[in-house]
Amino acid sequence: MKKITKALLALTLSLLMLAAPISVNQLYANENILTEVTSDTINNYTYYEYDSEADGYTSERSNILTPIYYIFAGKQDLTSADKLIEEIGLLDNVHEWAGKVYIINPISTQYNNDDVTAFKKLAGTGVSNIKVIGIDEGATFVNNYISQNCYFIAGMMVYGGTMNSDLTYNVPIPAYLSSTATSAVSYYKQANQTDQSQSFNNYTIYQNSTNPLQIVVNSKTDETLKNAFDNAWETVFSKNYRQHNETTEFYNMPVTDTNLANAEQPYKLIETPIFDRLGIIHNQEINQTVSNMPGKYTWFEYLPNQVIDTKKDSVPLVLTLHGNGNDPRVQADSSGWIELATKENFIVVSPEWQDASVNFSKCDGLGDEGIINLIDDLKIKYPQIDRSRVYVTGLSAGGAESLLLGVKNSETFAGVGAVSGVNLYSEAITELTNDYKGHETPLLYICGDHDFFQMIPVDGSSQYGTSQLYGFSIWAEDSNTHIYSALQAYQKINDLTVTDMNMDLNPYYGIKLDNQQWTKLGEKDMYTGTLSNNNGVVMELAAIKDHAHWNYKPEAQYIWNFFKNYQRDLLTGELIFVNNGSNTTTVIDKKDDLTTSVKTGDEVEFEYLGILSVITITTFIYFKKKIA
Repeated sequence: MKKITKALLALTLSLLMLAAPISVNQLYANENILTEVTSDTINNYTYYEYDSEADGYTSERSNILTPIYYIFAGKQDLTSADKLIEEIGLLDNVHEWAGKVYIINPISTQYNNDDVTAFKKLAGTGVSNIKVIGIDEGATFVNNYISQNCYFIAGMMVYGGTMNSDLTYNVPIPAYLSSTATSAVSYYKQANQTDQSQSFNNYTIYQNSTNPLQIVVNSKTDETLKNAFDNAWETVFSKNYRQHNETTEFYNMPVTDTNLANAEQPYKLIETPIFDRLGIIHNQEINQTVSNMPGKYTWFEYLPNQVIDTKKDSVPLVLTLHGNGNDPRVQADSSGWIELATKENFIVVSPEWQDASVNFSKCDGLGDEGIINLIDDLKIKYPQIDRSRVYVTGLSAGGAESLLLGVKNSETFAGVGAVSGVNLYSEAITELTNDYKGHETPLLYICGDHDFFQMIPVDGSSQYGTSQLYGFSIWAEDSNTHIYSALQAYQKINDLTVTDMNMDLNPYYGIKLDNQQWTKLGEKDMYTGTLSNNNGVVMELAAIKDHAHWNYKPEAQYIWNFFKNYQRDLLTGELIFVNNGSNTTTVIDKKDDLTTSVKTGDEVEFEYLGILSVITITTFIYFKKKIA
């Protein structure tokens, strides 16, 4: 947490007055924390808001984890709303996570369905970590109304209040309950389908044994608001967020006022990776130098604790590249690679690779050359890195960059994993492969069949494209979403027959694959198959059913299982196929056409870069449909 504005102001004032330093909280003593907002579209709709990011605070995590608190506590004025924030003890948490707070008055004398609709409009689009707090009459409103409309809410705290006993089960919602009705406890246990419990001194935890994020915590004591919030954060709020575009949801589809199908299906509960609990060392390298590069660059390092004592040249390195305009930290928070790193003992690095004109960090972008130089610097910094086992993966535009790097720098990367990758660099890749002088580069390409850029099926025939939201199809108007030429390029560099598209051979990729089959990836169905040259499997293509344009944590394990079949010969650059059965490796020299037994399952802009930026960045810089 960086307390930029307030901390500097506190220091300045204390120096000017030649007094002892004053705290941030003391600075609020003579000013309001919240700002009053009156809607100009909904009569009598007033709320109070505080945005800590606008107040100079930043978070060490990406915005998908930023908590946004909506508090319902009956009729408040600005003074009582400020006091309520202090009673809850919310500010430290909001500052640490660069969060926001809304305290919302009822439209009429009591909260009702009109307040639900207004709340949804205020929540806006691209929501992921909404936390609702209900206090007394606001708790009754949360119990009776919000509980029936909580498909986009990540967690709730209910303090006091009552609940009707005739409400029907709605959707799972993690909840912390303090001094509320027994009917509420019963309801939330049913909603979360809890089947196990554990008693502690101050509360009892009820959980679903299959999905522990479906949790209800019921306080045993009469606790203050501050104690209730502290316990709610520890047991519920810190555990998860909601995945807002997991299937048919789109990045900037509002949570209400939409006629899209399945708009109100529950957004998936996703576990928040807490680095300390995972045993991850997290280094943020902001505006740092990179060898042989002229600017200042940013990247994020994630190292399992055990790596520190690991011998030289023994730890793989995975570079994970963000989507267009995204915060690089999103990859750590949403992709599953960090959780997997502790299990498989490898280092993850998420660099800011895009140019400063489009990147999230507003710093110099590493680009292709900078990524290679960064890898060299990382090897010096962490001698544990095994330079023969460096892999690159990326989401969307990061997938496109991964595809380019695998062709352009085949001697560096032992494997490429493109997730929902677009084909931004098709011309550069084609030019490189026309006179290819590199080495085999294994590729795993994976995409959801509900991806609204319509990369699969590769003929653009998906029924889940952007036309549902914008009235036109990006695939039809922008060839950068056509991935087939990239697949052909990888066929060529891997000594495979370059095939023409034939959708009769494979319904998603138009290529006849070996071992084509339906299987499971996490909770989702996946259609997958491979392509092999004389040396072994060099390509794997996968289509995830009912998955949108975003990360899916089980993908990390799937891609890693592919990656660890390959290494690089550091002298020749040739690909090494790893024989998993005997845990031995054989160097494959393409020129001598040796074989082995393998057991293994230039800047090109998006034509619609503006649209892509809105779509992707909206996930983290929330475009609110402001009512005021």
